[in-house]
Amino acid sequence: MLKPKRVHHTTRHSSIVDSAMGRATNGARNGAGNGHSKTNGHKHNGSATPTAAPAPSPSGKFSISLSVTFLLLSFALSAAVAFLVGWTARVVLLGHMGAIPPPTATPNDDATNMAVDFPASSGGMSRKLLGGGGEDGPGKKKPKQLPAPKVIDGKDVPFTTYASKNFQTAGVATSNTLHIDRSTVLLMSKSRKEFDGGPDFTSNATADEGESGDEAGGADGWVPCDEKACSRGKETAATVMNDEGGHNDDSDGLHLPAGQHLLVDIKDVDSQFLNSEERLAHAMIELTNLSGLTLLSYHCHSLVPIGVSCAGVLLESHVAFHTWPSEGVITLDLFTCGGGLLIPTLPAIEELFAVPQTPGEGETAEDFPPPTLLWSHKLRGFREGFAPGYVRSKNPLDGSLGRYVLGKLDFDLKRPLLSTKTEVHNVNIYEVMETKNRDVTSYVKSLAEDEESYEASHPEHFGPDKVLFLDGIIQSTLYGDAPYHESIVHPAMLTQTNPKRVAIIGGGEGATLREVLKYKSVEEVVILEIDQGLVEICSEYMPEWSDCSDMEGSDALSCFNDSRARLVYGDAFRWFVDNFGTGEGEEDKFDCVIMDALDPSTSVEIAGGLYNDTSFVGSLFNGLSDDGVFVVQLGKAKMSTDPSDEYGRWKDTALMIEGLKQSGFESIHTYDEGHSHFYMPWSYLVAFKDYKTRASWHRTAPEIEIQLQQRLHGTKSGNPVLRYFDANTMIAYQMPSKASETAYCRKEEVPYECDEYSGFDPETQNIPAEHMKVKKSGVSMHAGRGLYTTKNIPKEASIALADTVQAFQLRPLTWSVVEALENWGDDNSDKIPFVDDWISGLYHFVEGYGHGAMLLGEAHMAVDSTLLLFMNHGCNGTYNYGYIYEEDHGIITEFNVDLDNRTEVVEHLTNSAEGPYSPVFDRHWQHVLNSGDYSLRNIKKGEEVLTSYLTYAGNPSEFEEDVMKVCAGGMGTIKEYEIASS
Repeated sequence: MLKPKRVHHTTRHSSIVDSAMGRATNGARNGAGNGHSKTNGHKHNGSATPTAAPAPSPSGKFSISLSVTFLLLSFALSAAVAFLVGWTARVVLLGHMGAIPPPTATPNDDATNMAVDFPASSGGMSRKLLGGGGEDGPGKKKPKQLPAPKVIDGKDVPFTTYASKNFQTAGVATSNTLHIDRSTVLLMSKSRKEFDGGPDFTSNATADEGESGDEAGGADGWVPCDEKACSRGKETAATVMNDEGGHNDDSDGLHLPAGQHLLVDIKDVDSQFLNSEERLAHAMIELTNLSGLTLLSYHCHSLVPIGVSCAGVLLESHVAFHTWPSEGVITLDLFTCGGGLLIPTLPAIEELFAVPQTPGEGETAEDFPPPTLLWSHKLRGFREGFAPGYVRSKNPLDGSLGRYVLGKLDFDLKRPLLSTKTEVHNVNIYEVMETKNRDVTSYVKSLAEDEESYEASHPEHFGPDKVLFLDGIIQSTLYGDAPYHESIVHPAMLTQTNPKRVAIIGGGEGATLREVLKYKSVEEVVILEIDQGLVEICSEYMPEWSDCSDMEGSDALSCFNDSRARLVYGDAFRWFVDNFGTGEGEEDKFDCVIMDALDPSTSVEIAGGLYNDTSFVGSLFNGLSDDGVFVVQLGKAKMSTDPSDEYGRWKDTALMIEGLKQSGFESIHTYDEGHSHFYMPWSYLVAFKDYKTRASWHRTAPEIEIQLQQRLHGTKSGNPVLRYFDANTMIAYQMPSKASETAYCRKEEVPYECDEYSGFDPETQNIPAEHMKVKKSGVSMHAGRGLYTTKNIPKEASIALADTVQAFQLRPLTWSVVEALENWGDDNSDKIPFVDDWISGLYHFVEGYGHGAMLLGEAHMAVDSTLLLFMNHGCNGTYNYGYIYEEDHGIITEFNVDLDNRTEVVEHLTNSAEGPYSPVFDRHWQHVLNSGDYSLRNIKKGEEVLTSYLTYAGNPSEFEEDVMKVCAGGMGTIKEYEIASS
């Protein structure tokens, strides 16, 4: 046997590859040898029978053939080994980390808990801070047993699909996901109490029982809650509220593109609780169960170093929260698209999540502040156009209640005092404390009885505000009580010179009545209130509004019990129509009617009927005395960007103003007040039956102060009788806002005064005063001084226009005093002649050089402070300077005027007010009085400038007395006085 050659293997991989490919080696060629050979990896000695080498292929290469069975068995064996290794590693690793894998992956009809506990690189610090790593002590991991959500009895929960993906991050210590357990049914407890958000916030069953006040809400504003009344989701049985209950509250909420969003922030919470994933998960499930919500699944993470984040998927939407244990803070977010209210869940949230801090060794509970809860509730999505019959104005949460109170998160304090429904209104009363208005620290100090601080001595300045809402619309506030009610009552009552009988429409809070009863002249006040329940609620929950205990002249503690007050429950405008519609009613007429009802811009039916019912406005006019005054609140004040009243949300206001004009009111004014705590300025309207009443409206500040001192009762305590209103406040009310004027001038047919009285026309030629001189007038021999021009004046030019604004005014009551003193001086000149001289000098100066007008209701005077005061009267229509539009009225002279024709006289008194209502005229009456005259033709150099005294007489009786006497050659007032004085 030939000795085989030794095969020399190199380190080149190519040799090994070649051998594996079946290529011939040196040993194979030799066939036999006396040394050892390698076959299939085994050694054989020389005596063994060698294995026959495979026969060479025709090409000189070897081949290997593998069966299909061998390949399949190899693949199956490899897969089994890989699965075994992976499963073993998973069990070992998860067991070492303390997590318990679910026994079986199930669909969404059973509880599924998938948990992973990641090691925390920096967890030691936080565990030590919170007292250890778990319930079994530091460093020990107890497997988490988080609760699974349950199906609530009566809830129809559809089957759902589930998809998720987890990402392992360095900041997460554990991760848990739980699914709803359909194997058991959770029976709800009915022992808890939650906030009754009002009849619209509960089912019809509660509202229909007629519960209100304490019967429905208890003294603390919370009511027992059953599953139907407080459910937030869709129930098996229909428990939706009908539209007649107040508003259609997402009756099929799960299918509307709308929902409710509740945000809750809580501080000063126990840190152990905030770092316990298990306790927080229990609280979240308990919250959803108590709220009637269906929690399909939730996912929680314990964070590194401390903190927990959880998010739950509701059948109705979602719930989520995050905690900061070191700071003692948790923020919670609850969103649902169901039909029930979320606000009633707040007591449960506070009970479950506002866990007080646990005292340590040597500490007591008093050492820690109680948990503070801030919250915000908002309506989300779209209802109008999707919910059949939904009317936004009928949903209290869509009004100012939702926007300005419930929807704001920055209140330091926000708590409900009452939410219920009377036969007419949804009533909500809240206590709120806004950071920008009140300080919580000062409020706490004011509550300390034993502390000698300013806050404790004056607690009335630091407490929370109290706010009343009717049908979601703000009506009154504690801190805005005086500004609102004093501003609606006193301007009208002061303007009426002697109000004895007063009617109040609305005013169920009692504050309007309180202000009216302050007047000594008042003998009877009739309060026409449609809602008796509101009066009872306000008397109990808002007694400050109707408190007459400190008022001199009142015989009762509550203003409602004052002997001068008479409450009439019913429809106010029907009452007026029945008693004054034909003028044959049994009721006596009123000197003042105050309408403190819902504002006309709220689109509430009761307000709309009050404000645009023409039959009511007519009966209102009939129900007033000859010099009667009517005042009404109009709601939010106009903005400079608003359209005319005839368009937009002031349509009812425009209708009412037109109705007042058509009924016969001769003077109408508006004014704004910005301190009523209504989140924006508030607007009012006052109407006078007699034009002359304007004189009382335009009193000066000293005159108003005298009226307030003489006509109002004092207080028993000596405190000021008025907390807000005074004379200067009244002066501000005499002029409408610029926004009112702007909106008025946006009418389709722009009123002429918007252009004529808006200021001086810069394109009009103005002749300065230095081109005028004074010398004897040529009107008559005794006419006195006159004004002449030293240059040609073209037609439609003005004279000394800039100086006209410097005239001084004597308002109607002031001028009447001057006239009275002049008459008194004449009668007593023999006793005190020097007084007669002083008074007579003033009187004749104003009478001779001034010009009168009727802009303010009665005759008042203005005297130019320039050479223009020497302008004389052009007799028989010869005047060349005056009102440029007089030709539109027809030329009138002292010879053709009919003094018995009042209409003709008033028409030509161009300085009287133009129409009953014009905010432009009210704002610019001084400009109207002292300007607006132009040259009526070309006036030549050296010619006397003459005007028409007919337009300045102020009183028709003065035509014959003064003007005609001068034109007949008589002596003027100044000339007479100068001769008499000399």
